[in-house]
Amino acid sequence: MRDPVIGIDLGTTNSAVATVEGGQPRLIPSRAGGRLTPSVVGLTPRTAERVVGVPAQTLAEEHPDCVVWATKRFIGRRFTPELLQSARAVVPYPLMGGTTGDVRVKMAGRTVPVTQVAAMILGELKLDAEAYFGREVSQCVITVPANFDDGQRQATREAAAIAGLDVLRLINEPTAAALAYGLSRGFEGHALVFDLGGGTFDVTVLEVTDGVYEVKATGGDPALGGEDFDLRIVDWLLAQVEEPFREQVHRDVTSMHKLKVAAEQAKRELSEYEETLISLGGLGDHSQPTRKFTGLETALTRSFFEQLCEALSKRCLAVCESVMRDARMEPSRVDAVLLVGGMTRVPFIRRLVSDFFGKAASTEVNPDEAVALGAAIHSDELTSQAGAALLLDVVGNSLGVGVLGGKVRRLIARNRSVPVVAKELFHPGSHNQKEARIPIYQGESDLQDENRKLGELVLRNLQAGSRADTPLEVTFELSNEGILAVRAVDLQTGLSEQVRVEARPHLPAPEADRLVKEQAAYSQKQAQVDARKSEDKFRKLLERGEKLARLLQHSAEENPGEQNETAAANVRSLLDTGRVALESQDAARCAQVARELSHLLAGRQA
Repeated sequence: MRDPVIGIDLGTTNSAVATVEGGQPRLIPSRAGGRLTPSVVGLTPRTAERVVGVPAQTLAEEHPDCVVWATKRFIGRRFTPELLQSARAVVPYPLMGGTTGDVRVKMAGRTVPVTQVAAMILGELKLDAEAYFGREVSQCVITVPANFDDGQRQATREAAAIAGLDVLRLINEPTAAALAYGLSRGFEGHALVFDLGGGTFDVTVLEVTDGVYEVKATGGDPALGGEDFDLRIVDWLLAQVEEPFREQVHRDVTSMHKLKVAAEQAKRELSEYEETLISLGGLGDHSQPTRKFTGLETALTRSFFEQLCEALSKRCLAVCESVMRDARMEPSRVDAVLLVGGMTRVPFIRRLVSDFFGKAASTEVNPDEAVALGAAIHSDELTSQAGAALLLDVVGNSLGVGVLGGKVRRLIARNRSVPVVAKELFHPGSHNQKEARIPIYQGESDLQDENRKLGELVLRNLQAGSRADTPLEVTFELSNEGILAVRAVDLQTGLSEQVRVEARPHLPAPEADRLVKEQAAYSQKQAQVDARKSEDKFRKLLERGEKLARLLQHSAEENPGEQNETAAANVRSLLDTGRVALESQDAARCAQVARELSHLLAGRQA
């Protein structure tokens, strides 16, 4: 039996895990029974016990200072004053810098690396998959936004390693969504993926032909997502709080969390109705011993919500226009538009898409599930080597070398196909220079200050002489996963240096080792709890199966026929297999029988 492989969508708002069974991708339910896991993590106030997903959302109602969410926006980033300032407008919890400059969050009085938060979510998805299969699961494909840089991708890999996962490949979220869409419908032509998630916005144009998925252009806004639309409602609600209380509410974590939850609920309701009522109480300063609170009663219409978000809508359109220019295509040439991300359920977003491209977007794929399903398809492709699909992706951000005058000379342009190797000759900045520093930048500007510096390669022991007589060949090599290697060679002497560019600081090795051990201990303890629950659940499932077997047997006796007799025999055989597996403590076999029996029972009820 081949080891199970999974596809993971590690999202800003929700995360999901999927697999391929019988040639079809399917979502793996959480152990709590849901299809999606909220990307929310908390630590309980007294015991610092971790909670992930819905339990963390519940904890936030009473202890919002013990919970963090939307941390994907900060993974793999370097802690800077600019990042701190921008974060304050998006999330209420404090951000802090680690010893190596990594980003950390504070919850329940503890400082936690953002990478560890991601690992906690990934670990929970891993446990869901292991409960589903009844065996250990380690191999996976994880999706990332198309505009994630090398640092963010490597931080995602580091989080997966802490969670005990072996990442076969990272693939871009829009490409994964198109993969699910294409294989499920046999689509060929130009497809555009409009991916508006909780924290990021990506647009990708692909050409699908005979199982080849060739990305033509990709672009996005890394600071635009559902969270920003929610904040428009939060700001509007805050403006309606009575003046004596407004500043208190703005400073109070509990009150602001109430506004955030109300905003999310209002946004969802406005996708179904033209108007929603918002009623809130307990707004004020919860830290004061003498508490005085106020409330808020208001109504929000769909049309006014659209006005509040007009500037955000324009940013969405600007990205679409930019990507179509890069693809050298008119919007009308797009054959199908695939919506991805929960925000694409909002009516005015769908209207915006249909107006721009001149056609209604596809609604045949669940926008919350498409990315995970595509990741599962690709993970199955990689392990089975079936060769049904070939992914040809592109560079999400231009890459270049800093030169004299504060400029950047571009070696790899955005939207160039990957993998790619680019070479160019440079010379030292002055005569008799004994070492050359080669700064590496990412971004679309010609100016260094307007781009992001990824790192620096230093070539030492140059032969002193005229700069014109010291040619330096710089080579950029970018992998399928957007991982950059840079090499510099002094062509006169053959002296060379090479570096794998790291755009972020790693966690300190001792801390990373400690987190791996903590996660392993948590997973082992939780797996034992899950095993007991699974056994109890399986026994009850066998009881339901027994009732179905008697019903089918009775039906076969009243209406003799090969079909009825076969159906009864199949269920009886499945039950016998299940009992043997239960007695021998074969968890994997029990899980397989449970999946088959659940499918039969669900079909019978339908």
